[in-house]
Amino acid sequence: MSKLYKLFFFCLFLFYQSNIYSNEQKIVYLNLDEIIQKSIPGKLILQELQDQNKKNLDKFKSKRSNLLNQEKDIIKKKNILSKEEFEAKASELNKKMKTFNKEREQTFLKFEEEKKKKLNNFLSKITPLIETFVKENSINLVLNEKNLFIANKNFDITKQVIEIVNKNIK
Repeated sequence: MSKLYKLFFFCLFLFYQSNIYSNEQKIVYLNLDEIIQKSIPGKLILQELQDQNKKNLDKFKSKRSNLLNQEKDIIKKKNILSKEEFEAKASELNKKMKTFNKEREQTFLKFEEEKKKKLNNFLSKITPLIETFVKENSINLVLNEKNLFIANKNFDITKQVIEIVNKNIK
């Protein structure tokens, strides 16, 4: 019977100790997208990218319109031109369309690469700030909100990180 009491108290002691350790673990989460969208440097990056994308779209919209007008002009002249001339102009227009499509694709691939580069650069700048915040507040684990199913809003540190980013990154 005394062994049973000892075992019981031993198990109780282990349970108590594990409970203490689990309470010491501080786990929080943040929303990286919100940090990018609401912090001042993040807004500047997004605005710059949006302006560049709009510029690219306008440029290609104008070129596409020009090519469509050329196509309509060739179609109007179909009955006037000889078959060889018509085919030559149609072939030339096809080459221009292929060049246009290739240039457009390359421009947007380059834009996506630059977007990724700028966002990664921003994230590399805020990572040390978050690490410092984590050390100062004795946080054991920081999760991205995208990877959470459900969590208490008390564990969200997004606003605090946005304030830190706004103060430290210009």
